[in-house]
Amino acid sequence: MKLTRKEFMRLAGLTAIGLAAGCGGGEPVVEPPPPKKNPLDAYKNFNNLYGDLHVHTNLSDGDESPDYALRYARDVSMLDFCSLADHAEIMTNDGQGSMPYYRGLPAKYDDPGNFCVLYGYEWTSNLFGHRNIHSLDSQIPLFSSKDPSYMHIEDMWTGLTGHDVLTIPHHVMIPSNKKWWDYLNPQMERIVEFYSKWGSGLYLGNPRPIWNEKADYGLFDAFRNGRRYGIIASTDTHLSRAASRLQEARPDALKYPQPGIAGVWAAAHTREAIYDALKNRRCYGCGGTRVEVQFAVNNAVMGSEISSSTNPEIAFKVESAEAIAQVAILKTTNLDPVAIQTWIPNALESEGKFTDNTFTEDCSYMLRVDLANSDVAMSSPVWVAKSHSGSVV
Repeated sequence: MKLTRKEFMRLAGLTAIGLAAGCGGGEPVVEPPPPKKNPLDAYKNFNNLYGDLHVHTNLSDGDESPDYALRYARDVSMLDFCSLADHAEIMTNDGQGSMPYYRGLPAKYDDPGNFCVLYGYEWTSNLFGHRNIHSLDSQIPLFSSKDPSYMHIEDMWTGLTGHDVLTIPHHVMIPSNKKWWDYLNPQMERIVEFYSKWGSGLYLGNPRPIWNEKADYGLFDAFRNGRRYGIIASTDTHLSRAASRLQEARPDALKYPQPGIAGVWAAAHTREAIYDALKNRRCYGCGGTRVEVQFAVNNAVMGSEISSSTNPEIAFKVESAEAIAQVAILKTTNLDPVAIQTWIPNALESEGKFTDNTFTEDCSYMLRVDLANSDVAMSSPVWVAKSHSGSVV
């Protein structure tokens, strides 16, 4: 007798039940629960890449040619990406005759999978702060802070409206930067350079301080006042040597030999993916040694904005070529960031988990890594809103 399809499926189901029970009335097989998700699994979707976004050449006040600078970044420092940031105020002095050459450099040196180049220049104002302007488009307008039309930062931002750009503040604690975060543009101003060879701009009195630093201009002050910035570092080299440990011989500022290096988590080793990582704040800064930093809150990667009704679960993994002296989770509310948990690894690798049982209000978390050689790495924050209706990334 031919079985119908429904009868066949029913018979197959009964057979499977009998086999699972051992066909003799034994206990049914119980499948083990699925393995718990690793809170850092999201980082498996990204490539950890290192670069320098603040390199000066002889087109402004650097020592060597742009070609030399990019070859040095690629072949000597072995970086994954780079961007020049020559001063617009100097480049405009030659009637912009050098600009076709300068604008052609990203296309000349960009090599996906090996070495990627963004386009950039620096807008340098003693009234509104220093900004490096970066884009995938090498044809964006060149604005000088000495031009009355673009002397105010809001005019500069207005002039760049319609272009996909990032404007990155740096030297955030020197007196000429005033309160660099008094003006807000969350679309263009997504990340801040916390460290360069000038020093660190986190807070007053931090290690390797910036020359003549001021108390209320630092990045921690901006965080306390609700600003949401990702974090990078870069050298600001005037030797045209990206990521080098050569001492800069500038008489106008206290300099450190340790370079600033930007770390990103990019979906691919392309300039587009690197720019996307910067724009989405999947980035961090290294003051000297290159450190791989993975940091997540409720499974959300650095740079994320999430909400949670339960105590946030924080996880990290850090790898370095130099011994890791301390790892600290920093928490910010309306006060300066404070360490709520620390580890003392004294090892080249460290990982850990922590649940914040003091979560009562909106806050942010970031990771600080101190190395035995005095170098430091800082992750971009994860911002967490206090919710009463579940957790949403």
